[in-house]
Amino acid sequence: MQLPTRVLCLVTALDPGDDPGPLLTSVRAAVRGGVNVVQVRAPELERTAFFNLAASVVETVDGEALILINNRVDVALAVDAGGVQLGWRGPAVTAARRVGGPEWLIGRSVHSAEGALRAQKDGADFLLLGTLYATSSHPGVAGAGPGLVSEVAEQVGIPIIGIGGIDAERASEVVSAGARGVAVIGAILRAEDPERAAADLRAAIEEEEPDRAADYKGEPGRRETVTLEPGMERPGTDAGGPRTEA
Repeated sequence: MQLPTRVLCLVTALDPGDDPGPLLTSVRAAVRGGVNVVQVRAPELERTAFFNLAASVVETVDGEALILINNRVDVALAVDAGGVQLGWRGPAVTAARRVGGPEWLIGRSVHSAEGALRAQKDGADFLLLGTLYATSSHPGVAGAGPGLVSEVAEQVGIPIIGIGGIDAERASEVVSAGARGVAVIGAILRAEDPERAAADLRAAIEEEEPDRAADYKGEPGRRETVTLEPGMERPGTDAGGPRTEA
């Protein structure tokens, strides 16, 4: 399993007691609009509710996008997700790798070049880097700006996904600075038309040149040039393997 060449990731948000129906409708629309990675995140949900949400997202996406589960390695395994997104204080990459095996994509949320280097050393496949711009999901946190992307991209060899207060205009800046793509919450989930919002974001990131880590997959220091989209099988393997902190 690999990240798409250009990543547009939708991070879910759901509060306890909320009906997941509207969220699932937005997820479906966003995938139609160009979202190719969905990170299932709802840290306030209790265990069963989170599992049910993850299973529903997998069913809703139906193989049209890569599914990553936030922190919950057990849930990722149970719903046959493509991997996990680990918070910067989340489970160890090595522990997640033992559970998911080499085919899982494992991301680590980081906030600095130092954290990025540590995550790469630990074996993370990609980085979720932020907060890049001020956002309501992290009140009081000043955005680091796309300069942080450039700084980290010069020091690591694994893909970077920018996050935090990103809209279509900012998405272009983030990718231009060296990111593989962007992750968003409100830019899609709070939009009147989630499909149109996703399409605008996708167009913004596709306009930029591929970043320097675009051919990377695997442990640090190893590169391969084949990039598989969700639903495609790696040459020499059978189809049907596993099928993405804001």
